[in-house]
Amino acid sequence: MEQLNEGNSFFVDEQYEEALKCYDKVCSELPNNAEVFFKRSQCHSKLSNLKEALSDINTSIKLDSNNSKYYLKKGQLCFELEEFDTALKTFEKGQSIDSENSLFKIWIRKSKAEIQSNPTTTPVTKVPEKPTTTPTPTPTPTPTPTPTPTPTPTPTPTNTNTTTTTDSSTPKLPIPSSGNKVKHEWYQTESHVVLTIFAKYATASNSKIILSAKSVNISFPLANDSEFLFEMDLFDPIVEKESTIHFYSTKVEIKMKKSRAIKWDTLEFTEKSGPVGLMDQTTTSPAVPSPYASKKDWDKLPNEPEEKLEGDQALNKIFRDIFAKGSEEQQRAMMKSFTESNGTVLSTNWDEVGSKKVVGEPPKGLQFNKYEN
Repeated sequence: MEQLNEGNSFFVDEQYEEALKCYDKVCSELPNNAEVFFKRSQCHSKLSNLKEALSDINTSIKLDSNNSKYYLKKGQLCFELEEFDTALKTFEKGQSIDSENSLFKIWIRKSKAEIQSNPTTTPVTKVPEKPTTTPTPTPTPTPTPTPTPTPTPTPTPTNTNTTTTTDSSTPKLPIPSSGNKVKHEWYQTESHVVLTIFAKYATASNSKIILSAKSVNISFPLANDSEFLFEMDLFDPIVEKESTIHFYSTKVEIKMKKSRAIKWDTLEFTEKSGPVGLMDQTTTSPAVPSPYASKKDWDKLPNEPEEKLEGDQALNKIFRDIFAKGSEEQQRAMMKSFTESNGTVLSTNWDEVGSKKVVGEPPKGLQFNKYEN
């Protein structure tokens, strides 16, 4: 699994050749794992090795025939190879597995349009032919042939030089884009994960962005009639209704609401991914390198002895430990009770606080006063 994680890191950094080396090793070690062949298929696709990518995705489907994203990837590869009939059947199969994924509707519509506009035999409108220039001799009843001037064939400017396709082959204007190479980055706060796609002129009208609880799918046109596709299973579920998408002149920013306040190790979900506890307040700012930052690796310095906490600090540490080690139900109970009581009640019993509003309990001798602005 270390090779798989290393390959994923290379893939995110767009070092596809290095990623492919890692995926090759993982595929040889795990020949029955559909997901690793899917990863290698994506890598082959980025390197324009379309036949190898198609072979790998077929292996994924053979190993797991009920995963809709494998059919989506195969259909896209067939579409790129201009095998539109196969692409259409593949998208329809994937849609039968996951009818809620609107990407299948988009690709089915695109495949049908290509099939209609590119039939196997393209009809050509022919101009009716005129009589041939070499006349066929007809027998004459007169015994003595009268000399007649031999007609010299005159070239007619029809049929050969004029074509009916010139009117329809008007040059297409290139779609404005940032080129074929599109970079992205992400950072997280305690409550959100922000994904930024750096793409010039990607707009709400020419882009398709679909956020689900566990994945993100992005597509928009690039130069030379190609298309940028970004598909990823997320590290942890998000709340789609509370997530936002903003388009700027040079980028697209997707702000995804976390379903729970945990720290994401990576943006993409892997088999080794898992929640690591509460989001540390010190990591809430974007990880943007500063030109004035020190190059010293503080993690490699010897650890100082832990300072013994006292009073409120010790109590807060106990609460943090309880929250980090508690179940999801206990964490919900703690967050609900603490929030609704304005920090005066902390409970881990969801059965007790889940069905009613938690009333604050001020310390003895004090009373609640509403704050008025």
